[in-house]
Amino acid sequence: MSGYNATPLKPARNIPPPAGWRPAEQFDPFEAYLGPYFDRDVDGAKEFAFLIDDRHTNAQGVAHGGALLTFADAALGYALWDATDRAPCVTVSQQSSFQSSAVAGDLVTCRPEIVRKTREIVFMRADFRVGDKIVFTVTAIWKIWPKT
Repeated sequence: MSGYNATPLKPARNIPPPAGWRPAEQFDPFEAYLGPYFDRDVDGAKEFAFLIDDRHTNAQGVAHGGALLTFADAALGYALWDATDRAPCVTVSQQSSFQSSAVAGDLVTCRPEIVRKTREIVFMRADFRVGDKIVFTVTAIWKIWPKT
């Protein structure tokens, strides 16, 4: 994959992680602009978080779907990267279903799940929550690029 860069980037804002979370490394310039994102290990699984701020809201004052879906793509990508020994991967498709909203100050969290993995294709899903409330769900298909 030409142009692939695995050098961590500095997030656009220096926001301290919430208690129990650590900053997740960011590699994509667009995601770094929206970040920081956070991660933690819970019961042998990795969880991810995104703190909604004024950059992420729409004209109605709720989290913009584009910001949430970018976080979803990043969180699933992090989980897949961990499951493939950091192999280059790309999103083939991502479907979402919004059930609720989030606002500035909300911490959106998820625990991505690998539903099925082949040598080249991975099926994933995740529920994205604020506390116990599901804000949206995502299913996605990813392609693993051959290592060169």
